Amino acid sequence: MEFAVVECLALKSGEMKDVLNSGHDASEVLQTFARDQWQVLTLWKNDVTAQIREHLDEKYPHQNMSIVVESFDIKLARDISRQETLAQNHSHGVRV
Repeated sequence: MEFAVVECLALKSGEMKDVLNSGHDASEVLQTFARDQWQVLTLWKNDVTAQIREHLDEKYPHQNMSIVVESFDIKLARDISRQETLAQNHSHGVRV
């Protein structure tokens, strides 16, 4: 038996389905999907932090805005961690 994580998008032209991950071990498929999503969120957080740093450097070129950037970075990391905790709590009710 094969298991998969499938993303379904409702589009005006019809529904689009994309297989994000598949395999013969359901637990491994879900763990791989969760790890991949965590990596994507981490990349996103780093990208947003870099954009904030760049914007502040341009707007306030002679001021050290690192404390502001660090605050955003910490907030984003905390929110991502909170979302992961919620997802883990929700997944306890999922049966495979």
